[in-house]
Amino acid sequence: MASKRSYTDILASIDPAQFDWPAYEGTYKGRALITRYAHLVNTCVAYPSLSASELAKTALLKLIPLVKSSTWDINTYLWAVSVLFTIVHPGQRWKAAEEMEVDREEDDEGGITKITSRGIPPGEGKEEDGFPDERWINETRDTVAKEVSRLDVELRGYMSNLIKESIRLTQLAFAELAFKVGKVREALNYYAATREYSSTPQHHVDLGVGVVETCLAFNYPAPLSGHIAKLETTLDRLHPPPHTQSKQQAGLSTTASDLRERQAEESRSQAARRSVMVRAKVGKGLISASQKDWARAGRELGWIEEDEGGLGDWEGKAISTSDLALLSAFYVLASSDRSRIRRVLLDRATFKNQLDDSQGWIVDLVRAYVDANYEQVMSLLQYSEPILLLNPFLSSCTRSIISCIQTRSIIQYVQPFSTIRIQTMTQAFGMEGDKMLDVIEKLIGDGDVGAKIDLIDNVLVMDTPDPRAEMFEKALKAGQRSSELAKASLLRMKLTEAGITVNPHAESISTEISGKQQQQQQPPLGPDATATSTTTAVQVPGTAMAEDQSAGDVVMQATGEPNGEHVA
Repeated sequence: MASKRSYTDILASIDPAQFDWPAYEGTYKGRALITRYAHLVNTCVAYPSLSASELAKTALLKLIPLVKSSTWDINTYLWAVSVLFTIVHPGQRWKAAEEMEVDREEDDEGGITKITSRGIPPGEGKEEDGFPDERWINETRDTVAKEVSRLDVELRGYMSNLIKESIRLTQLAFAELAFKVGKVREALNYYAATREYSSTPQHHVDLGVGVVETCLAFNYPAPLSGHIAKLETTLDRLHPPPHTQSKQQAGLSTTASDLRERQAEESRSQAARRSVMVRAKVGKGLISASQKDWARAGRELGWIEEDEGGLGDWEGKAISTSDLALLSAFYVLASSDRSRIRRVLLDRATFKNQLDDSQGWIVDLVRAYVDANYEQVMSLLQYSEPILLLNPFLSSCTRSIISCIQTRSIIQYVQPFSTIRIQTMTQAFGMEGDKMLDVIEKLIGDGDVGAKIDLIDNVLVMDTPDPRAEMFEKALKAGQRSSELAKASLLRMKLTEAGITVNPHAESISTEISGKQQQQQQPPLGPDATATSTTTAVQVPGTAMAEDQSAGDVVMQATGEPNGEHVA
């Protein structure tokens, strides 16, 4: 049950003049801030309106200088300038151009130097009007080509001499260069090539951290699952958890100086472990969110402050503390009951400390949900729609997570009642009667609410359990089970009195006995061969067992006829 407003209407409701850019930028920096600006531009271009176009233009004017000053990402720069041109000059576009290569065609350095042209601008002009800075493009292109050539020469020399450590460091340098150029896939390929030349746990930890930081800076968590599992396994060997270290050190004879050195070493080890685990937990939380596992995502992201001491020096390089609070609040609201929401969000001082000055509405939303003030909940969820849509981490699941919270609110509201008027619900949720009725019908059809709608009296009648019928059904099932057990016991007793032993593996043993009989009935192979005896599968008082059959192989068969009588 999401908002009926389209994404275009949601973005059109934003006032560009009142948009809080400092709050949107937060503590983000470098590539993470570029990713944030690019997401806003892509969203506004995909759902155009006058407000969205103005918002995208402002973001592009902030994005273009940032790309030029902090990266060598020519592709992102050309994309940003071309989009700015279409906004400043409505109805016009760059002239189409083919894909171009920066350097020679035989270059095979994973596509680092490859530039995908967005076209050619019709004429010349200022950068703020959508015309590219050709001087910066040429200088950056030459710089990237020289760096690639230098690293390539070094790598070939190290490969010919099989210097593993130098090969590893050069591959890492290639990965960092690909990151700066904006090629996330090429960076991951170089990290993968580095694994072969990593020989110590520290090397593998550095490799895993590099992969996680690269993917999260580009908001690309899809390939992280396997890398994070390997990273945590290696980290446990290099920097064991505190309780493991305590067990390992228990019983060691120590002096005061040894104890101080050990405590200092343990402190450094745990600081390094926390720094890595922060990245791993953020990665696991975003992976769970992409799979719409709200409960797990809330657990991973909600306790980073307490478990790992916050983001630390990683603040803003992939995610900010305020965004952690926003994500954890919505994930917990979408997956928890009121008691846990109060305990995890409202009663935790660390959660409130994570919020910035512009996020007071999050506390109001959580408190309204816990206090069953559903009209305010619906109002604040509608207010949050543009905020979630422009957030790179929540944009893809905006409708689903808001719908989940709204559905849980309605279910939570109707649970205590046996009957409730539709008019009362419309007043409680601040919705129109027809819209409320449509929502209830959908919830009943999906099985989220067990109830019937009385359209004559306009009443929702809940399905109430019948304890008497449930008790009778349970008693009937118990009686049937008892009767079956009694019949089985009587049958077993009668067979025992008749002296018949039944083997549960009768079919397999019968097959084995038949095979033995066929072997024994074959003609002798030599003069010394002797006749063999047949076996009997049933032991009955008064009959003899075959000499080659033990008492444990006795089987009852329907074809046995001891004493001339048929045994069933």
